Order: sequence, then structure tokens, then C-alpha cells
Amino acid sequence: MDWMFAERTTSARRSVIRELLKLTERPEIISFAGGLPDPQTFPREFLAKVAADEILNNSAKSLQYTTTEGKLPLREPLSRWFAQDGMNFPPDQIVVTSAAQQGLDLVAKVFLNPGDAVFVALPTYIGAIQAFQAFQATLVGVPMEDDGMDLGALRAAVRSTRKAGHTPKLVYVVPDFQNPSGHTWSRGKRLELLEIAREEDLLVVEDMPYRWLRFVGEPIPPVAALDKEGRTILLFTFSKIFAPGLRLGALAGPKQVVEKVVTLKQATDLCTSSLNQRLAIRFLQEYDVAGHIQFIADLYRKKCSAMLEALARHMPAEERIRWTKPEGGLFLWVELPQGINTEKMLYRAIEHKVAYVIGAPFFVDGSGHNTLRLSFSSASCQDIEEGIRRLGQVVREELAALPAPQGTGNKG
Repeated sequence: MDWMFAERTTSARRSVIRELLKLTERPEIISFAGGLPDPQTFPREFLAKVAADEILNNSAKSLQYTTTEGKLPLREPLSRWFAQDGMNFPPDQIVVTSAAQQGLDLVAKVFLNPGDAVFVALPTYIGAIQAFQAFQATLVGVPMEDDGMDLGALRAAVRSTRKAGHTPKLVYVVPDFQNPSGHTWSRGKRLELLEIAREEDLLVVEDMPYRWLRFVGEPIPPVAALDKEGRTILLFTFSKIFAPGLRLGALAGPKQVVEKVVTLKQATDLCTSSLNQRLAIRFLQEYDVAGHIQFIADLYRKKCSAMLEALARHMPAEERIRWTKPEGGLFLWVELPQGINTEKMLYRAIEHKVAYVIGAPFFVDGSGHNTLRLSFSSASCQDIEEGIRRLGQVVREELAALPAPQGTGNKG
């Protein structure tokens, strides 16, 4: 049967992370692995009430098919919400999707021929890697700096990729509290990215799953708000501010792009769940959304602070061990000394009953073996303290197992 499979299936890979997460499912393990929102942020009572009301009293709209682009009563408030953040997308330039991941898949379907180049950060969101690889794109990694992508390296990568015979098309970015690193792009780099996109005739795919979860500092305008030429495609999700199990989000962009997306979405799923769209409409109409988001941000501020304080207490005092200090989102990023392989170290961590996500799968160039991602969102502050204590012990054991640098001897 193998000969029957399409060529694209040979480049598609299961997530290494999701396979390794199976090791972390034992209840005694404190896991910082999955990027899961805290369940206490789900508006359960509200959802139960409006779901029952929609099913019993509005079934003609909530249980029926709907349009491929999504219900207008949802796209209209989304358009107004985006406008509050400086992004001008009228309702006819918004498509409701099954969360942002479907948006990535649709972008790949619309734009990518085999071999076309997509530029991503080192590291970048693994779900984007999977979406682009499924359509046989050439993924080109660009190093990250503390305030965003190394844009000099991006310019060079675009030109070398074109010389190599590939067609540069997309730059994929998560400018606010990036998954996995937690980094936030500066305003200057967001503007320069748009300059590069104009000069090189590229589109920017701006993924913003965490933007509204800022808990330190002042917001920086989205790339889409700074874009005056219509080169940005926005991906939005309700997963982090409403409920991830509803699988609800949106794609916004130039009208010509949205028309193509709708055409291909028709062949994918006909429409996104009518019931879930109705729940989101009611959420935006009736719930204290601003207060709810503030509650979530405050909760994650406490958890992030607890993790940063625990890392400072329990990690070995070694200058080659570094971690990010995110201003929002769900994650922080740890870099260990070269020579430590965090995939191999994970098995030692499991023995110590603590888990994390290995860093290498977030890198499209094969690097990152000494890195790991920690999520502070779903663990309690008590578990964060104990889990980081265990992780610090694991790192100490790994450091002790490293060979001594050449030219040094024991002192004593």
C-alpha cells in the first residue's frame, strides 16, 4: 500500500513532543510540559448555561450548518476587537477557523508549492513546522535575539534561498510571548520586518495566541497594526482566553487572501462548528471579557513569578545556564551548557518525577539539543516550587556527568 500514499505524507512527521508527553502522564509526575491553560480560567458555569439555552431555544442556528467564512455576528465583534488594537480587518476579511492551527494549515494550502521557502525563528512553534512541512515547504531557520528575530540574518537567508532556486513566500512570527521562548519582539523589529517583506515581496504570518495575556510592561502594536500595505495575515485563537476544547479561532488578512482561504476551507470542513461559534458570540456579548482576561493574566503573573523565583533558588549557579523572563504568555525557555542533551536528560527527569518539553523539535536546523521549554500555566505555585527543585537536581546530576574541559585538572 505504501506506493499509494501522496508524496506529502513522506515529509509529514508526528510531533516528537506529543510522543514524549506520553511519558509524563503518570499522576506523581509534576509536568511543565504541555502548554495547557489552567482549567480554572474556563468560564464553566457561563458555558453550561448558554450551551443549554442555545441547544434548547436556538437550535436552528446553533445546531445547523453555517457559512464557511463563519457567522457574521461573530466576525463583526472580532473586527471591532481587532480595531481596538489598531488592526483594520472588516468582517469580510475575517474567516472563523477551528482555532489558529487550522489557520496555519489553510495558509499553507493557499500559498505553498513544494520547495517554497518559509522563514521561521530558531526556535519556533512546532505546530507551524508541522503545517508547513506537510505541504513540502523548505523551512529556513533564522536565529532569535532577545527582542525578536535577527533581521540581518533574515535578509541574508531570503537572498541565499532565492539564489538556491527556492521561492521565498512567507515569514512566520509569534511576536508576543513566543512559543516556545517567551520572547517579545520590539516595535523597531516589527517595523523592520515589514520593510523586509516589502523589499523582498513576502507575506508575514502573525500568530497571536498569547497577545492578550500580557502581565508585565506595555503592549507593543501588532505587526498587522503597523502594516500599511496589506502584507500581514493574522491568526487568532480563543483557546487561551475562552476554552481550548472549543477549537475556535480566526484568520484575517487581505480580501484576496481571505477569498482563497474560504474556497479551500469549504473542501476541508464546510464550516466551523455552529454551536461553538454561538457560544463565542454569547461570550463576547454577555461576559465580562476584559475582566476575564485580566483574571487570567493576573493568575499567570503569579505562576510565572513563582517559577522565576524557584529557578533562581534551585538551578545551579552556572553562567552557561540561562532562562528567559517573559512579559506574558504561558512559557519560559531554558538554555543549558553545550554537551547536555535535554532529550536524554528527560528520562532522568522522569525518574525524579518532573517533566518538561525538549527544545530540539522547535529548531528546523537540527540544533537546540541543550534547550528545554517550561510551561507555568497549569501547575500550582506549590508544584512549581517542588518541580523546579527536582529539575535543579536533575541539572546538577547532568553537569556532574559532563567531561571536564580539556586542559583542566582536579583542584584540591
